[in-house]
Amino acid sequence: MMTFKQTTGLIICSAMLFAAPAQAQFFVFENPLVGKQAPDFTASTLNSGKISMSQFRDGQSAIIFFWATWCPHCRKQLKELAEKKQELTQKGIKIILVDIQENAQQVKGYMDKNRIDYEVFLDEDQSIAENFGIVGVPTFFFLNKDGVIKAVEHEIPSDYEKILAQK
Repeated sequence: MMTFKQTTGLIICSAMLFAAPAQAQFFVFENPLVGKQAPDFTASTLNSGKISMSQFRDGQSAIIFFWATWCPHCRKQLKELAEKKQELTQKGIKIILVDIQENAQQVKGYMDKNRIDYEVFLDEDQSIAENFGIVGVPTFFFLNKDGVIKAVEHEIPSDYEKILAQK
């Protein structure tokens, strides 16, 4: 059974995706962090204990993906990331998964069942999502090598490398 917050998140996520044809009629929210240094955070992970995002990123360009196992659009995007893992690694792009409001057992079960081999930061109290101004999932933050947020998207764009290369 989904919680109120999960239901609200699903409604927001669905509204954003289904409103795309009429997007010109809606105000598009731009995250105020674009162009700024990404907020650092330290959180428990599925496999590495507590670690900071900057330590995990280790000076590489990164894609931070905020998601939840109950979100169908998140699952689709996560599958795409899993399929691109080798390509992204070879290009020096670090993937930082941040699961929102789920416990380690739920997330590990999902990752194991779907054979997805990424480290996952656990944002059980939603504090990381709040610091990033997340309004719905899926949400991707694209960080250049300096840790500056170059774009915020709700899916992986085909020109992600161009976004990450921006100075």
